[in-house]
Amino acid sequence: MWTAVVGVAVLSSCFVPVADAVPRTARSNAAPRIIVDTDFSKWWDDVTALGIANVLDERGKVKLLGVVSDVTNPMAVAAIDAVDTAYGHADLPVGDVAGSDAGTFDHGYTDALAAKLPHSISDSADSPDAVALYQRLLRGAPDHSVTIVALGGYTNLAGLLQGPGGPKLITQKVKRLVIMDGLFPGGIGPVTNQKIDPAAANAVVADPGWPGPISWADGTVGIATKVGASLCTTTAADHPMRIAYEELFGCDPPKDGDWDAPTLLYAVGDLPAAFEELGQGGAAVINASGGLSWQDGSTRAHDVYVHIADEAGLNARIEHLLSAR
Repeated sequence: MWTAVVGVAVLSSCFVPVADAVPRTARSNAAPRIIVDTDFSKWWDDVTALGIANVLDERGKVKLLGVVSDVTNPMAVAAIDAVDTAYGHADLPVGDVAGSDAGTFDHGYTDALAAKLPHSISDSADSPDAVALYQRLLRGAPDHSVTIVALGGYTNLAGLLQGPGGPKLITQKVKRLVIMDGLFPGGIGPVTNQKIDPAAANAVVADPGWPGPISWADGTVGIATKVGASLCTTTAADHPMRIAYEELFGCDPPKDGDWDAPTLLYAVGDLPAAFEELGQGGAAVINASGGLSWQDGSTRAHDVYVHIADEAGLNARIEHLLSAR
């Protein structure tokens, strides 16, 4: 996600894409096809997931079809495009959630990324609607081939589900939906991702809900996933992950966990030994507090929730991918 420069102050070009890249046109058909749906604006884990998705795409490990923003920050798409462009993917499609122009969501680090890196999308006025982009990308994909990696609010997912032919398109094209949310099995009240759009979350979760398999990477995947502290000493000043880290934490130790990078790695099958799948035969439900709990004995035979089996190995893998160039 990077091409023509739109009013940016470009640093000396020290950051270069990863060395062991595979041309995007020559990727193996076996590489997982993914669409990333993110509340990319102010949380560390969203930018790490996007950076890692780009690195794995360059290495031919995934096919990153596109990225959609699910928060009403008009600069989110510009910053997403800036990160994609930094990794050599200036042509990667980016979509914005309905209502982005209102600018009601915290910008966080998005303005810094857009100011310091080249990009061709200036704001949400330059990008397509996220649901329309979902529909286009899915229609162009082989049947049962796309994994949606949902790292934020549910607005775009609900829009896709409730749009013309939504359930049929999802059933035909989507292999699996991987959502970062919940705390299973016992459950918790609504937290960040649900709170972004509670009605949309209910549409995706409550019966009949999403018409295909869902894997839930719950809150336990990020509590001890503290990563990125080495970026200030191991990467160039214009490395997109370093820019975001410095904006959030300076060069101090990370002050937050990372939930989204583990979710992304699980979704694409990277480092499978780091994860364990639980709750087979059950499903997430909206509980009495309006949050998520796990219900056993569901008819959703293929849903699971995901916990960490190897925290040290996971953290080391994320650190390695964050500093890749």
